[in-house]
Amino acid sequence: MTFELMMASGIQPAEDQANDVLEWYARRGDVSGLEEFLQEFVRGSLTDRQRHLHIKAHEKSVPPGAVPESALSLLHTYESTGRPPPMTAYSRLIAALFRIPSSVAHAQAWDLFSHMRYVAHPHPDSLLYSQMIQACALPTPSEPERALDLFTEMTIDRRIPPTAGAYTAAILACARSGSKVYVNEAFRLAKEMLNAHRDARGRSAFSPDSHTFGALLEGAKRIGDLGRVRWILAEMVEMTRRNPESRDVVVDERIMTHVFHAYAAYKPPFRRSMAPLASQNKVDADTSEPVESFVADDREPSPPPPVEVPQEPSFAHLPPQSRPEVIGEARALFARISRPSPPPTGSPSGAPLLPALPDVHVTPRLLRAYLSIFYAHAPLETAHGMFRTTFADHGLTKDVVAIVEALERCAAARRGVDRARVGSFADDAWNEWTTFEKEKEKTPIRGESSARSIQRAYAARIRVLALTGRLDEALACLRTFSARYPPHAVLEPSRPRAERRNGMRDMRVSLAAGGRPLVRLTTVLDVQDDDVPAFLTFADVEVLHHRLVAAGDLRGLAYVKWACKAYEGALRKRREAALRA
Repeated sequence: MTFELMMASGIQPAEDQANDVLEWYARRGDVSGLEEFLQEFVRGSLTDRQRHLHIKAHEKSVPPGAVPESALSLLHTYESTGRPPPMTAYSRLIAALFRIPSSVAHAQAWDLFSHMRYVAHPHPDSLLYSQMIQACALPTPSEPERALDLFTEMTIDRRIPPTAGAYTAAILACARSGSKVYVNEAFRLAKEMLNAHRDARGRSAFSPDSHTFGALLEGAKRIGDLGRVRWILAEMVEMTRRNPESRDVVVDERIMTHVFHAYAAYKPPFRRSMAPLASQNKVDADTSEPVESFVADDREPSPPPPVEVPQEPSFAHLPPQSRPEVIGEARALFARISRPSPPPTGSPSGAPLLPALPDVHVTPRLLRAYLSIFYAHAPLETAHGMFRTTFADHGLTKDVVAIVEALERCAAARRGVDRARVGSFADDAWNEWTTFEKEKEKTPIRGESSARSIQRAYAARIRVLALTGRLDEALACLRTFSARYPPHAVLEPSRPRAERRNGMRDMRVSLAAGGRPLVRLTTVLDVQDDDVPAFLTFADVEVLHHRLVAAGDLRGLAYVKWACKAYEGALRKRREAALRA
């Protein structure tokens, strides 16, 4: 109404005033209202800011997780008229594409980045460089080489001063690779970030925040470097204690998840076999009987006594040296989540006390990480008890990943006592899995409960049944899987091909006479297929195959061979069809 009165009075609205209204429409995703306002109250060609808001409105008009096709088409329309949008519009669409959990969308984001540099803006700014380096850290898969190339291009070739976001993104990309070489490169970048940009007083231009520490924890946990993880956690706790008002460094659920994963991946140097019992040493020294008499003794050797674990670990500079010490430290850390830290009874004066961690909220992801420590370091019986009680004690329901990880722990049971007791643990986990499958029959399984989780669950179940000699049940489980997720389903795409591709890979923009295609960084072979249904390979049923050979079950062997070959052939035909398309 105000703009109508201004126009009726012959007053041309100022650009800032018009942009404020356009920003309001863009935030709401009201494309029709924005375009109507442009047509009525904006005279002449649109400015860079107005073109950006026009594209932003189209991007906001689609629901989260959907491809902003109209925004992409509008962007290319502006390019074809010789008025490319500003770099902020490209950054916004690239970020929107990377937020979509789709390999096609991620490939289109990289293509749009290369296309922008060829058509509109050859020199990205620091924000867009940081955004693309961050994209190199996506877990499927991480690309540390590309991240370091972009970081070098930004800082060395273009001489753009690095930002804290660019450093953190490069550190995360190197850390998520899981390679010790690149993890060490991540720590080198962190050291450069703090020491290479100091002023005359020696103060660093950058200070690490929770994202920087979290990126370093990603790398340290993947190589099982518990010493670095404990040092990083101590630094974060100390920074929080010195400056409690600041929220730059917060020990939250994400940080503690990394810490628990590091405890699970850590390999303590001490083994019980390295320290013989004192009583046995005395017998060996005093006896005059030949050694052969002890070897020939048929009696079962008495199990070693349990290792005493202190109620309150000291958290000394030296990492835990045995599996019980690892579990003791993990229990002590978990006990401090959202709880005060009372002094331990009988603790010596000056003993370090653990602070409370009030910013850590118990979530299924945190509990899964905590359970992984017991799966890696505790006996199977202890791990089974934790699986039954941990989620219930905190009023949470087990998710799909927690059940699959429990089944895989059972499948990795060692010979001896663990193998004898694995049946009850595996049956409990499988009963919860079957309950989940029945509840999800009417809804598509996606996200964390994807086809790969189904595949991992059945493969672990078949392996457990084969290891425990229940071959008939293992074959029945394989038949159930083949009936519920048949091989011919691998040949049938879950969505139409045009919908799966979202039409993005077919977009064209006229760069010269003849209409050249969109400049791309990815080929068709680089784009993964996100819709492959659940299947089993020979590696998943290899143990069952070996046990059937030993038992001489020819019918069971024939069925295992048919199932493996059927899934293998379906995968090959699906790949060939994708290449032809």
